[in-house]
Amino acid sequence: MVYIALALFILGSLGTMLSQSVNSMLVWRLIQGLGGSVGMVTSMAMVRDLYTGETAAKLLAIIMMITGLAPIVAPIVGSLIILLSGWRVIFAFFAAFGLFSLIYIRFAVPETRMEELRRHSRPGHALIHYARLLKSPHFIPFAGTLALAQGGFFAYIGGSSSIFINLKGLSPQMFSVAFGLNAIGMAIGAQGGARLIGALGARNVARIGASAYALSLIVLLGIELTIGAELWVMMGLLFVAMTALGAILTNCNMLAMDAHGQIAGVAAALTGALGFGLGALGTGLVSAFADGTAIPLFVIMAGFGSLAAIVALTGFGNDTLHPRPHARHE
Repeated sequence: MVYIALALFILGSLGTMLSQSVNSMLVWRLIQGLGGSVGMVTSMAMVRDLYTGETAAKLLAIIMMITGLAPIVAPIVGSLIILLSGWRVIFAFFAAFGLFSLIYIRFAVPETRMEELRRHSRPGHALIHYARLLKSPHFIPFAGTLALAQGGFFAYIGGSSSIFINLKGLSPQMFSVAFGLNAIGMAIGAQGGARLIGALGARNVARIGASAYALSLIVLLGIELTIGAELWVMMGLLFVAMTALGAILTNCNMLAMDAHGQIAGVAAALTGALGFGLGALGTGLVSAFADGTAIPLFVIMAGFGSLAAIVALTGFGNDTLHPRPHARHE
């Protein structure tokens, strides 16, 4: 599946680079996105094939840190490439990176899914597993918390440039710096959240992260509604929110897959679909209610954050992570 995914990603990147119309670009971008989505799913499933417990949490923290940082770092790298060359070079870079990844994985990454599990797997089984996961109390609370948090995050990605540049007067370059600070916070949260599992438990770390995420955004909204948030206050509270988000992404992803090791790929796919689905909703809401102020963005972010905290505080239960017999290492 990784080979197929990277082949689609490379093909989509090259097709986009050579596109001569918007319609053809959209088709090639769809192919590129299909390949990219498979890669995101399989990376998490491969970790879950091999590890459980704290070890899995630490490795998933790295994956989720990269996944979370990508939407923040990508615009900065992309703008630099465009500044030095043209937009087509961005997709040439994608194709080259995809080819490098394909070669590296071919020679350095062994198969992780056990033979006995592969023999009984069928593509059609995924639909049955999706239905079961959507009803599972060991999946929905964790995937739901993550998806709601991502809804606020993608709303921020979609609306922050107009707030910082148009309202606060930052130059595009300084906006990139401010945006990059959030990447640092997310990295701190992802790594810190994984390291606290041994002392507090994954569920408690996720609860704390969701509560901090919601509280920082509610406070930011309150300040903006009353006296108006100064730039440094806004950046500080958003930094706290993004740090908390790092802990949410890491722990909720791991918890969503912990009880579903035999269908880790399906669980990872559904978790990602829910997250990006609510992310699209968050971005759409920002566009629909934009009024030239920061209030719609902060209302949407605080709303998603509050819902994520409610689900985390009421739906997680008290179980702790345990190694599963189908995982090969603790």
